[in-house]
Amino acid sequence: MSRDRPRGIAAALRRLSEEHRGERLAVADLLRALGDQGFGLLILLLALPNVVPGPVIPGFSVPFAIGIALLGLQLAIGWHAPRLPGWLKRLSIERRRFERFVLRTEPVLLRLERWLRPRPSGLTEGPGERLVGISLIALSLILALPVPFGNAPMGLGIIIIALGLLEGDGRALTIGLAAGLAAALWNATLIVAGAELFVAATRVH
Repeated sequence: MSRDRPRGIAAALRRLSEEHRGERLAVADLLRALGDQGFGLLILLLALPNVVPGPVIPGFSVPFAIGIALLGLQLAIGWHAPRLPGWLKRLSIERRRFERFVLRTEPVLLRLERWLRPRPSGLTEGPGERLVGISLIALSLILALPVPFGNAPMGLGIIIIALGLLEGDGRALTIGLAAGLAAALWNATLIVAGAELFVAATRVH
């Protein structure tokens, strides 16, 4: 890959849509194109459903949290690219559908990239990256808890971390970790408040 090619996720997706010659595009093709950015993309996709408004479904966040935890574990181990089961890497979509997806999402991604850019820091490599992985495991465990109004703040923190991983942006990673900590405190507050309400209700009866 030429060094003068832009690193941004929008540019990577655009290159893949233009250069891929097959009729279908598999998850494995996407991960190869993104390289070490694959972690950020997968975590982003897993976190997004948790911040989209919708009906409250018990256990909805659990499968997404498990996926994030597994990817966090791989980061904590020190792997440089995500490793997925063969059946998952073989999942594919039509190339034309992927091209339409890129056209729709590219403007949004480019706007995000205006404040996201490579900012090397202690969190973007080595022990710092492992710390991000451990943090994602902890945050995903909280995400899995059935706490009303708790998923969206946690999901938002994880999304910011994912964007930081995508762009190698140490500042975004710091903001994401801080947002994740704030969301964890918010969840703890909700749990304590719920327990107190439950105790108060039982005393009334």
